[in-house]
Amino acid sequence: MNSMGKTTRWLSILLIAGGLASCGDGSRKDAKEQVKYETQVMEPESRVYNIYIPAALHGVSEVEVYPQVSGIIREVNFKDGVKVTKGQTLFVIDQTEHRLQVQNAQANLAAAKAQMETTRLQYETNKKLAEKDVVSEYVMSTSMNAYHVAQAAVQQAQAQLAIAQTNLSYCTVTSPITGIIKENGFKIGAVADLTDLLCSLSDNSEIQAWFSYSESQLLDLLDKYDLKPSSEGLKDVDGKTAGAKLPHLLLQLKNGQTYEHEGVVTEIGGIVDSKTGTVICKATFPNPDDVLRSGLSATLVFPTMMDSVFRVPKTAAVHLQNQLLFYRVKEDGTAEGVICEAIPSNSGKNYYVKSGLRSGDEVVINGVQNLSNGTKVR
Repeated sequence: MNSMGKTTRWLSILLIAGGLASCGDGSRKDAKEQVKYETQVMEPESRVYNIYIPAALHGVSEVEVYPQVSGIIREVNFKDGVKVTKGQTLFVIDQTEHRLQVQNAQANLAAAKAQMETTRLQYETNKKLAEKDVVSEYVMSTSMNAYHVAQAAVQQAQAQLAIAQTNLSYCTVTSPITGIIKENGFKIGAVADLTDLLCSLSDNSEIQAWFSYSESQLLDLLDKYDLKPSSEGLKDVDGKTAGAKLPHLLLQLKNGQTYEHEGVVTEIGGIVDSKTGTVICKATFPNPDDVLRSGLSATLVFPTMMDSVFRVPKTAAVHLQNQLLFYRVKEDGTAEGVICEAIPSNSGKNYYVKSGLRSGDEVVINGVQNLSNGTKVR
């Protein structure tokens, strides 16, 4: 009787456990069946996609100013960071020694001219006497040679005077361009040598944004806009410059603001760096209000038109290392994973799929973490 009771109790426990287990399985199946997937039919469209490229800003012309004579700086006629005009005096180097050299050269020239005049008179006198056989041909020739030597001495003295005057003019250092003083390492009283950089200037009337373009981006650009290299830079098939055909660029400053003037690509380098796989390019922006300065950094906004791409919500993507996978619905209603080439939209909410999907494909856009190949979607 006791053994029968124990057996009955064990059977009851097993039946209850089995019932609970079957209820649990049913709940899981119901939960799985309750998953509803949202889909989106793919339709090709054209989209403008902004490429953001770091850039370094340079003046359209940048010049370093070195002294052409050594000496003590006596005057500095500008303030750091100000705009100077072409021909404006920047520095004055001590002129004392060079003034004396000019005076000495002037005196030597005067003496040489006097000596030339003396030898001229002697030559002309001996020439007349030789015609009358009063003096020998040797005396006449000697006086003629002395006159020629005196003429050469005058020319030499004139050259020495010109050198002295030039060196004196070099004591006044003027600006070779109209631009902004970028760097000044000398103050009054400092000694400037020929190898010393006095200052550097930048013509900021236009600003060039230097940026690097990858080899693949460059090839895509050449192909998309049908550009080809020439002796005058990149041209299109009609002979127009690349800048006339490429889209205008925007410039995003470090404070987040967008510069008000648009720029154009004016130069694409002809050599790809073998180490980095990039080519140096330049875009030029007008700078009428001197907002931009050489040495600043900014970000180029390069608008690119993409044709026949598919816009898919970010929630539809499955990340597999460096690849993106999307699930499309087959005719039998099951899921099929497809590796696609896609880039994120500028808003970050979508992907633009360039290859891997076809027009009319039905793509699952939610709950993709629960999917695998063959999963029933509908």
